[in-house]
Amino acid sequence: MALAAGVIPLVIHLLNRRQQKRLRFPAVRFVLISQRRVARTYNLRNWLLLAVRTLAVILLALLLAHPLWETGVGLAARGAPLTAAIIVDNSLSMQVRDGGAPFDEAKKAATRILDALDEGDRAAVIATNPVGSTAAALKAPEEATLKDLRPLAVTAGTADLTGALRTAYGLLRGAGGQKSLWVVTDLRVAGWDRLSLPAVGEYDPTVPVKIVTVGAVETPPSATIKELEARAAQVAPGLDIELAATVVNFGAGEIPDVTARLTIDDKVRDEKQVTLAEGAEATVGFRFNLERPGSHSGYVSLHGDGFSGNRRHYFTIHTRDRLNVLLVDGDPQRALVASETFFLSRALNPTGDLANSVLLPEVILSGALEQVDPEGYQVVVLANVPHMTLDLAKRLVAFVEGGGGLLLALGDRVIAQEYNTLLSRGPLAVPGVPLPDLRGLAPLLPGILGERRRVPLDQNVGVEQVDTSHSALAAFGDRRLLDSLRSARVSSYFELVTPNLDSEGVLMRLGNGQPLLVERKVGKGRVLVLTTSADSAWSNLPLKTAYVPLVQSLVSYLAGGSRGSVDTGITAGEAKQWTVAPVHAGMDLRVVDPRRSEKAVTITAADGKAAGAFDGNHFAGIYRVVPPSADVDVPGLYAVNPPVLESRLERMGAEELERKLGPVNHEVMAAGALSAGGSRTDLALALVVLLMATLLFEGWLGQRNYE
Repeated sequence: MALAAGVIPLVIHLLNRRQQKRLRFPAVRFVLISQRRVARTYNLRNWLLLAVRTLAVILLALLLAHPLWETGVGLAARGAPLTAAIIVDNSLSMQVRDGGAPFDEAKKAATRILDALDEGDRAAVIATNPVGSTAAALKAPEEATLKDLRPLAVTAGTADLTGALRTAYGLLRGAGGQKSLWVVTDLRVAGWDRLSLPAVGEYDPTVPVKIVTVGAVETPPSATIKELEARAAQVAPGLDIELAATVVNFGAGEIPDVTARLTIDDKVRDEKQVTLAEGAEATVGFRFNLERPGSHSGYVSLHGDGFSGNRRHYFTIHTRDRLNVLLVDGDPQRALVASETFFLSRALNPTGDLANSVLLPEVILSGALEQVDPEGYQVVVLANVPHMTLDLAKRLVAFVEGGGGLLLALGDRVIAQEYNTLLSRGPLAVPGVPLPDLRGLAPLLPGILGERRRVPLDQNVGVEQVDTSHSALAAFGDRRLLDSLRSARVSSYFELVTPNLDSEGVLMRLGNGQPLLVERKVGKGRVLVLTTSADSAWSNLPLKTAYVPLVQSLVSYLAGGSRGSVDTGITAGEAKQWTVAPVHAGMDLRVVDPRRSEKAVTITAADGKAAGAFDGNHFAGIYRVVPPSADVDVPGLYAVNPPVLESRLERMGAEELERKLGPVNHEVMAAGALSAGGSRTDLALALVVLLMATLLFEGWLGQRNYE
């Protein structure tokens, strides 16, 4: 645009021309002939003066544009200091190619660019997938090589080219002198498809962008594990667990003899062979069982020759031993379906197959409870048990304090006075009956049982409030289960007189505000009180879809954890989140990544909950979580896997790249072109000398015109 100023002298000349009126006068004819001879000389000088002035304006415009003279790829900079931003693609596609090492090529190319810079130049190495909290900054070339480029590693994520360009333009914007921007990449579509120039923000179209490509130009055969699905209703030692891995062929052509291998806790457990047709998917199934409870890590891997792609998908398994649950029936009936524990036992083991069940319910009558040691069970459920004796109370307190779980489901046979006297520290004096010695006996009830309330049939109250943030009710974050639970109607319940009860202890409330499910922690164990019955006598809850997951969740919570699960992991770049009890707010979790790098995550309180999140999941593999104490219930392991599309190794085409970059001046070159070197010479000094010479000549010529 500045070159357009070169026409200014011409415009001034044309505007200032004298308009002469011609009058023929024969007497001066010979004078006019002589004048024309002299005018020709003056006209030539005027045109020459106009050209010189125009050249001076053009030279000034060029000088302001800081032009460079470039040969080859222009690696070496000469003249004014140069500021270079070098973006290095460190996404997973840079290393998942069979028989090649694109990332090694990229680091060599970036090193060559940095080595070509002069001592006074500045450079920044910018990763498309930054790791750590240190922001990219301009440095001396040697420092950028040593501190930024050499430690750079391939991550498991997709290239964030939008963010990298935003960072690069931000650094160049504050720099003076000459500027250049390099992008070293494999140009695979997974990352470049996500590039959005408008999202980059303010960019400089005059800064040349040189895209240096590494790796093979053609699309190599590529296969990966698209999905991993667990097919197991229950996960526990000794039970069969099925995994189904979906393997996809992204490349052109068939990939024969691919071996899919299952590894758990560093031991190969199974392997299958499959042939992948062009663009097709195949499902490979594995079956195995675990020998011990706890957390386990594993992966499914692909083996074979001639194909690229991410070959490993990680997963974790969290399980505890099978749970023995004692169901005490306080109201047995001849008809099994009418018994107090009928719905409970069916909910804990719906199939009736104890050999393949995590929860092992055992039903006894309340009269036999005195002869049964609760220490052989993880959870004890008292269902409408009428009497509470001092000896039974002592044994239940010792059981709960030692880490056991107790569920009290009330009913019409419960003698509230005995429960209150022995379990709640709220005895109701009876004339002539001495009070028992309760010294050293911790109360189990979270309050005092009041009167039984009957609700008219046409006014049955429903379940109104459910604390889905509590781990015992986390399953009801599912809207369908929650709706099913809230649709239940209660016709009778016990009031729970709890004037000092902490509101956090109430897990469920009825529509009239009365507690329905209340928790109390005693020693290492937990107690849950259901103020209505566990059968269908006082509510229709056992007839609802939500009943089975409710009973199983409550029993699992009382036993100290979940029943077990297979976690197929999160995608690299996503945050891992944990929710814990509010009492743990302010504590730190320690997260150890696959490279054994450790970071602390602080648990923070918000909206009555406590949660922590870790966003440093940059590498594929198994991450270990170390809680601050045994009371913080979080899984000890979790898996991180790359995005599936990182194994789609097609290259971005020239036309689509042109559409992506739009007005940005860019050039695509192979990394091999850097070996030719070349130079970049600043023309500023030459232009200054030429401009001065032009101005001197213009002054001399203008003076001659006026002599």
